[in-house]
Amino acid sequence: MKNMKILYLYGDSNTYGYNPLASCYEDGRLPEESRWPTILQKSLKESIQILEDGQNGRCLPGYEEEFKRFQKVLGRFDRLDYFAVMLGTNDLLNQSSHDSLKISNYMELLLQAVKAIHEECLCIVISPPKMGFPAGHPMNSYQEENVKLGALYSDVAEKYKARFVDAGKWDIDLFSDGIHLTEKGNRQFARHMVSALKKMKI
Repeated sequence: MKNMKILYLYGDSNTYGYNPLASCYEDGRLPEESRWPTILQKSLKESIQILEDGQNGRCLPGYEEEFKRFQKVLGRFDRLDYFAVMLGTNDLLNQSSHDSLKISNYMELLLQAVKAIHEECLCIVISPPKMGFPAGHPMNSYQEENVKLGALYSDVAEKYKARFVDAGKWDIDLFSDGIHLTEKGNRQFARHMVSALKKMKI
């Protein structure tokens, strides 16, 4: 539709719909109809077109060349009404020592890069989902840092007049790896996102 607004969705494997249980002989993605961006698109119907950009292992851009490639992709579009980003999980897991502040600084630079190309675009910062590493788990420190990252993302969003969605507070079903959304988790995530966008009047 001519008046349909465009939402660019930029994320990692949980946006891509990665299936950690798939064998090397299978498609590594969950079925399209089970992935939360697809479910969200069906809920939004014809009011918003989602441009889905999820990539396994993706981190926030941290170097000049990475930002240039990112802006080149965004520059292909004449207009973006909304830019939603959910990144940070891989950034945390790849760190030798936890530094959520450094990751939030990269998020700030990302929003600056978006605004440099699409000044009128409304940005939506989505904190990474809660990890399945409870107290006593060897990787629980990553979940603790994930909580800190969500709070920092909230501050970054406020600074740039963006919207903030705290997915870290949602009780989402995960695979046994404690990171990736199951098909049930994708349905849950989509329902929460529909509610969050309605509250934003999007």
